[in-house]
Amino acid sequence: MKKTILVLLCTLVFACFAQAQTNYGTTAVGNKFVDFAVKTFDGTNAKLSDYVGKGNYVLVDFWAYWCGPCLGEMPNLQKINADFGKKNFQLLSVSLDKNWDKTRKAVADNGMTWTQLMIEEFDVIKNSYGVKSIPHIILFGPDGTILERGLRGEGIRSALEKYMK
Repeated sequence: MKKTILVLLCTLVFACFAQAQTNYGTTAVGNKFVDFAVKTFDGTNAKLSDYVGKGNYVLVDFWAYWCGPCLGEMPNLQKINADFGKKNFQLLSVSLDKNWDKTRKAVADNGMTWTQLMIEEFDVIKNSYGVKSIPHIILFGPDGTILERGLRGEGIRSALEKYMK
């Protein structure tokens, strides 16, 4: 009896986790990107469409200065940018912070030399992209199609190598 309950519980947890990971609606893999407004570090208004769908592969990293796992991903993103940065590829980091000074400090401290953008309302990303936690890394194709979501670690390099043959 205990074993049956445990199996059912594990199955339920796995099903909920799988649903949470794949229920992205209009921003699921295979769909075109959904545009949203951002600011550049100099305060200029911009949009995701200023970068995505322009003929390059674009890796978008949603992060925050206070997020340990986000900062832990930065050395990997530095290597990705160095290895792929000149090959029809652009790396964007979109900070979900409201404190610009702390974000700029984290960018400088972590050697984040690629394009940095800020969006001050997490609900925009949560509602349009189904992002529930960060880091959340999405790979967009040259035409703006979402190729991969939820990339981390070595999975980023594998996805880029798969598509950028």
